[in-house]
Amino acid sequence: MRSSSLPLLFAMMVAWLLPAAHAYFDTGADTDKLPFIDGMVSVNRNGSIIYYGGENATNPYTNQMYSLSNILGGAPTWTTIPQTNQGPAVLYAQAVISATGQSMLLFGGSNPMVASNVTLNTYQYSFVNNAWTQPNTTGTTRPQNRMMFSATLVGSKAYIYGGVATDNSAFFNDFWSVDLASGQYLWTNLTTAGLPYRYGHTATALPYVSSKRFGRKKILNIVFIGGVTMSSSGAALADMSTAYVFNTVTNQWTVQKTSGQVPSTRADHSAIATPDGKIAIFGGDNNQPIWSRQYIAQVAVLDPSTWSWTTVSTFKGVEPSLRSFASAQLYNNQYMLITFGSAGNIKYNDINLFNLDLNNPQWLDSSADADGDSSSGLSTGVIVGVAVACAVVVAILLFVIWKFQRYIRFLVTRIHADIWKPRVGEPIWAETTRLTSQVILLFILVLLLVFIIRQVVESPNVTQTINYPAAAVDVPDIRFCFDGYNSYPSAMDPRNPRVSCTTEVGVNCNSYIQPLNMTVHTPVFSDQLGAVECFLFRADDSFQMSGSSGNNNGSHMVFNFYGDKAVEFGRVHVSLWPKEMDPNVNIYNLPGTTMLSTEDLANWLNDERSDLQVSNIYDFAPFTYNTLQYQLINHQYLQPAGWNFVGFLPITNSTPEIDTNFRQESANPNYNLTHLDLGTFIVTPTAYQQTVYKETKIYSLVNALGFVGGVIGITFGLQTWLFGYRPRSPWGVVHRWSVGDMKKSLLQGLQSNFKTDAGIPLVHPVHKRFSKTDFAPYSPYDADPDRISKVEERMQILETLFKAYYVDDEVFRSLDNATKAEITPRGQVPRYATNEKLTGLVAAQDHDSKRDNSFRHMFRQSSGSLNSDSNSQRGLNNVPLHDMPSN
Repeated sequence: MRSSSLPLLFAMMVAWLLPAAHAYFDTGADTDKLPFIDGMVSVNRNGSIIYYGGENATNPYTNQMYSLSNILGGAPTWTTIPQTNQGPAVLYAQAVISATGQSMLLFGGSNPMVASNVTLNTYQYSFVNNAWTQPNTTGTTRPQNRMMFSATLVGSKAYIYGGVATDNSAFFNDFWSVDLASGQYLWTNLTTAGLPYRYGHTATALPYVSSKRFGRKKILNIVFIGGVTMSSSGAALADMSTAYVFNTVTNQWTVQKTSGQVPSTRADHSAIATPDGKIAIFGGDNNQPIWSRQYIAQVAVLDPSTWSWTTVSTFKGVEPSLRSFASAQLYNNQYMLITFGSAGNIKYNDINLFNLDLNNPQWLDSSADADGDSSSGLSTGVIVGVAVACAVVVAILLFVIWKFQRYIRFLVTRIHADIWKPRVGEPIWAETTRLTSQVILLFILVLLLVFIIRQVVESPNVTQTINYPAAAVDVPDIRFCFDGYNSYPSAMDPRNPRVSCTTEVGVNCNSYIQPLNMTVHTPVFSDQLGAVECFLFRADDSFQMSGSSGNNNGSHMVFNFYGDKAVEFGRVHVSLWPKEMDPNVNIYNLPGTTMLSTEDLANWLNDERSDLQVSNIYDFAPFTYNTLQYQLINHQYLQPAGWNFVGFLPITNSTPEIDTNFRQESANPNYNLTHLDLGTFIVTPTAYQQTVYKETKIYSLVNALGFVGGVIGITFGLQTWLFGYRPRSPWGVVHRWSVGDMKKSLLQGLQSNFKTDAGIPLVHPVHKRFSKTDFAPYSPYDADPDRISKVEERMQILETLFKAYYVDDEVFRSLDNATKAEITPRGQVPRYATNEKLTGLVAAQDHDSKRDNSFRHMFRQSSGSLNSDSNSQRGLNNVPLHDMPSN
């Protein structure tokens, strides 16, 4: 019980010392495929969020359609929706979903292929056959195409308001409705005088709003909030304390004042209708020029029953990044789902869920947060249960103390005896001062121990570089991507992109170069110079670079690029990986294996699609000479295992890495005249060695023990210097605190091996007249005939005990051996006559034999000797006894 409690106590201390951690919403590995995008349209189709269009890092207009579902199911699902015929590439468009969910209607949006003065683009996508159609619209007049407007579906009608022309040449304040029920898409102009020119706003359809003006009748309203209004004085952010309300029953406008915690003005924000008939908004910006634009991540809720704002300033969880042009949808009838968006050139692909319960506002970290109790406090039942459990524990403790009070008293007495040990003749103040200093030093030692443990737990990692000389080193995998160079039908056409490889000693390595299938995956480059075609150099393990001359592959590789020399702005993008970390093997299903996980591949694809890769990636201009040095590294990362806090035999994860240095010369205008290729690329090792980066902790328990041991030694030395030396018991904790049969066996061993009737040395007085401390040295003489025998017995047992527990008898045994080896000079008489020795020994034995409890057993050879040295026991048994000569 005692030994098991120590690790538990240590674990509790470590848990207390470890810092708390937070995380964003856990989206799962599948959603790593989410693109970085903004300005798309989104609709909620039977619990799945449909996304279309938008702008990514490399293309301002896209026409991909996606679906996001199962967000709270533990593993959100992100899928690409097929399109039998490709839809229009649009940005800042609007979309509505049909009542049946079988089709989606797309309005407007910016498209470079469509003129800005045409009729509002209208497309319909059918989820039944995955096809796009462009329905015919009717009406005497129809709205002009636009972007950054609002489209709201109420019943069978969609309402369009405001916006800006796709070429920014005009702003709109017109208000339209299109009837979708008849299938003729009839447009009706509902514009009213006085409507502001507006864009970047939100329009939210409310299920119902109670109003004294209309009695108890349920009506459907559209509430327009925020955005930018245009007037003769210029553009200005719309006042958030004013909302424009359109009644879809009476076709009347109302300018409604709002109160409460009015949020800051904003444009390009997002809004949804909550299940209880309120409006929740998120994000936006201040519509300033891009170099001074500021973004918002604030959530505010408008209650139309009182037209009062509530700004959510206190919440649980991690708030999303500041952004505008985000997608907002009501999810699971409880949460506001915020996805995608941008802040300047930064685009997002995250998923964020906000709990709309204002009594417990929370940004969810994971789906587990949604499953938990929404209450922020403990229930009454839990409180009562905890109180009853505490009472039961107290009662059990009191019963245990009463039941085992005898043992508890014994324990307290024993501890007191171990602590309070004043020496004879020493005043109380000396012992009290000693114990006080011990308590102070112990407290300091405990603080030091806590500090050291915390230091070990929070120890940062450092990386040691270890280099092992090598005769040959491996080569990395290299991908060459031609950007802006077209391919031609004839394989022999010299304008086709291709790569050749050789070494400086003439070894051909073209067989290690293979083209990559661009239909499987095409790398994205932001320069967008044209078509992209890639090749991969991947050698086998036998192909190495050597630093010495001889029968080898050489010391460096020479790559030459070929393509259409007429291309002026083409580039060759080069990427390098260790063989074990090359993602192209997995992406293009090439022979070989890698150490990359599914998550690693998903993250790499994300960065690849967004052109965010920077490590070991270089761009070559045509007609240049380029040199690269590489060093393959075995990076041993410490794993988050508790054993690594110990400090030896660490648990590591060996990850191959590569470190490169690159140099590119300026383009040679005459290169084209003397070379058939586009450029040269030299690849050589930095050094012929195997490099290991070994990660270790600065502080560990092993080196902490040395520090603690030194402090403990100083503490004991200071205690001894202040209060003198106190002899230590030869018994340890195991002997002193043993109980039961263990204690009994220890006492029986002492009794059987150290038998005496003359009293125990240092415990019993030599004679009863010395039983008091203040004895008189000249007390009455006791004429006991066995006094000498008792003294001898007492001295012998004292020597035996000292030999067994206190002193090492090596020097004494050496003296004995030296005495035995001494050769008596010829002609000299021994110091003691032989007959005298024998006579004395026989006399002593006869004398001892008269006593029943003689000391004779002390001189017998015993198989259970207390000394492990057999020579010592043998020497003790062979020592002759000399009777003291009488005077």
